[in-house]
Amino acid sequence: MRYQIFGRRTGLRVSEYVLGTANFGTAPTATGADGARAIFDRFVRAGGTTFDSSNIYQAGRPRRSSANCSATSATTSW
Repeated sequence: MRYQIFGRRTGLRVSEYVLGTANFGTAPTATGADGARAIFDRFVRAGGTTFDSSNIYQAGRPRRSSANCSATSATTSW
């Protein structure tokens, strides 16, 4: 995994790959909680540190399901 420093003074190291979470949740076309956790865990094991979440994805469920990981950086929109 390759990383970049986010900003000039933050020191925050983020992965160049970003995991999208639009398909995380409980909708019929979504991964479900177990599937989302498996995808997220595999991404983190591969060195991923950055994921995209939004309050419009699956009624905000991806944000809640991935909010417990302190080793990641979230990008989001309101």
